[in-house]
Amino acid sequence: MRSCLALVLGATTSACLAQSPQTTMTQAGFTGLSITPSAHILGWGRMEFSYDNQLPGNVRDPSGHNYVLGVGLLPNLEIAGRLAANSPLDANCFVAPGCGTRDLSASAKAGIALDRAQRYHIAAGITDVGGSVTHFRSVYGVLTYNQGPWEASGGYARRSGGVNGSRSPLDGIFLAGAWQPLPWARGQLEFTDRKAWAGVRLFAPKEWLPEGWSAYVGANRRLTDTNLTEKSWFSAGIAIPLYKVPNLPASSVNPSAVAPAPQQPPTIAAPRTSPPASVLESSPAPARPAPAPRVDDARLFELAAALRNRGLEDLWVGRMDDGSIAVRANNATYNWNSLDALGVALAAVADTLGSNATVYRLILTQRQLPLVAVTGQADCLRRWIQDATAACTAGQLTTPGSAVLDRMHFGADWVVRREQASIETVRMRISPILQKNVGSELGALDYSLGANIGVELPLWDGARVEAGYDVPITETSDFKNGGVFSDRRVRSRLDRLAFTQTLRLPFEQWITGADDAMIQRWGLGNVVAQGSVGQFGGFYTGVHGAVRWEPGAGRHRVSAEAGLFEHSDFGSPGTPGVRSPRPLIAEYRYNFAPTRTYFEATAGNFMNNDLGYQLGLRQWFNDVAVHVYYKRTRLEHEPSRQFVGLELTFPLGPRKDMNPRGFQVTGTPRFALGVETTVRETGLNPVRVGHGVVPPVASVEETFNSDRSGLVYFEDNVGRIRDVAAQAVRRAGAP
Repeated sequence: MRSCLALVLGATTSACLAQSPQTTMTQAGFTGLSITPSAHILGWGRMEFSYDNQLPGNVRDPSGHNYVLGVGLLPNLEIAGRLAANSPLDANCFVAPGCGTRDLSASAKAGIALDRAQRYHIAAGITDVGGSVTHFRSVYGVLTYNQGPWEASGGYARRSGGVNGSRSPLDGIFLAGAWQPLPWARGQLEFTDRKAWAGVRLFAPKEWLPEGWSAYVGANRRLTDTNLTEKSWFSAGIAIPLYKVPNLPASSVNPSAVAPAPQQPPTIAAPRTSPPASVLESSPAPARPAPAPRVDDARLFELAAALRNRGLEDLWVGRMDDGSIAVRANNATYNWNSLDALGVALAAVADTLGSNATVYRLILTQRQLPLVAVTGQADCLRRWIQDATAACTAGQLTTPGSAVLDRMHFGADWVVRREQASIETVRMRISPILQKNVGSELGALDYSLGANIGVELPLWDGARVEAGYDVPITETSDFKNGGVFSDRRVRSRLDRLAFTQTLRLPFEQWITGADDAMIQRWGLGNVVAQGSVGQFGGFYTGVHGAVRWEPGAGRHRVSAEAGLFEHSDFGSPGTPGVRSPRPLIAEYRYNFAPTRTYFEATAGNFMNNDLGYQLGLRQWFNDVAVHVYYKRTRLEHEPSRQFVGLELTFPLGPRKDMNPRGFQVTGTPRFALGVETTVRETGLNPVRVGHGVVPPVASVEETFNSDRSGLVYFEDNVGRIRDVAAQAVRRAGAP
């Protein structure tokens, strides 16, 4: 320690304070220095936004604005979207010649570590994918070596010529070096295409930012004569963790590129010779517990009150023939994630029944449809919530994909019946609406912003009436009445007035000889249908139906939907769409649980009667999802169009909404922000809209926790369930 202090006081380079150079996003959409890439990957589960007041490679005018949004999508893969534009950003290039470059594109890089010490990394990537024209495309490979505060990279790139003489500055052999002697300072030198640049990055102290965040500002300077960049420019960026990613085998992940993983109790799936850890186990079928001590009615009413106070509704509490306690509760309050509702429900059970070995059978519902069940012993549940290393099992998890959950409560003698009934609560939701167009010759960013005020009244199990009204707030000139995008602007109108019924299809009753083994094998307890009738999307009246099947543990999900609609204002100015939409769409999803990655395929006839398909990858980071996709559809009398897109979805509003007490204001469970661009087109960034649009009705996935309702999902998130339960117990003042 003294030697380190002496070195610092002596203004000598200090290995004591030095660290490996931090990874930052560059203007080209890859992690690196300023012009050249490194072989490091943006950390898995991290999102970074960067800005440069420069468009390197735009030889006619390199000044401008360069925006990049990058995501560490998978352990060894980063993707990024880029908007490059000269000033002024709102100029119309068709009427204002010389307004400059407008380029919306994507980039991707994949890389791995080559040694256990994480000193050598190798990666390959591509820039400027998508769009109808190419400005800054390069394909490259790079090798990076790290040693203490030093980093050196070298590689080879090939670029493609862009429009109007633009080109990527990354071409041929490139070399780069970085030195970070202090946690808050990095210096760098770069060489490519026989040109050289230098730069510095200053990082904000960690104490200034929320946990896991990073931010920097930087200056860059050209060392050789070239028209690829101006003499100097500045950079800035901020990175945030989307959430803590799951643990993976060390051999498959670069540890330096991964955000800290949460500590979660393991899921028990097999018998053990030693006492098991006290966790929620998965169970292929509801276990029949042993007889339990009798619980008096006063305790059951107390349990119902605890559930009600935590925001749950449609409460049923009673006794089974074997003395176990049947509990049923509906969630309409924890709209970020049903895991939170399950956690607080288990906390109520532990608080009320955990003083002895009472057996409980809890079913959590969503819109009164069973979503997940837990069966266990209340005293073990209490000990598990208090201490994850307790010796007995807290409960067994079951989902409808492997059993008919309603059977767990057959024959129950209900003491509490539908307390806090959902039909007694009117719900209101205020959600933002954003229509936009990004990176066209008409403007770098055009938008129309509004709000949807929605009201919902539950009627009976699975049924509801809902109304929604759109209110405009602000818009750019191109979205105003008479503008080029006016047909897509947010306008004052009744967006939805509809009746919707969601119900489970009892296939186990319809199929002769369907026993428990068949129900489990084919997931007969998890086939759900939904029907809607009314006005949708402002312009359409008609009917819509959907069916959803998620068998087994939830790795697979198959769904289909169809509708018959009529456009009520077809032909009127500013009313987009076709006269008689006839959507018929099928979808398949596979859940790769180790990385929480969904692979999705959709095909059919979409809302504007365009026939085609979409392939996508949806990566979940807790309650945030990043969706990348490729889409190809064909409108009538037009050729097929191809698109690539990047979409970010996340919840808006409080994690827990206000308790239902006759009136409830809720947040927005999923809000989507995305950009989409055409590929393999000619012309200057043609604006193509209306392709691959799904019907504007309530999705059946709203009932199933945004398609996060399989057993593998609940198993993977046992740690969050326990954390929520422990917090609920502490708030209630339990011992």
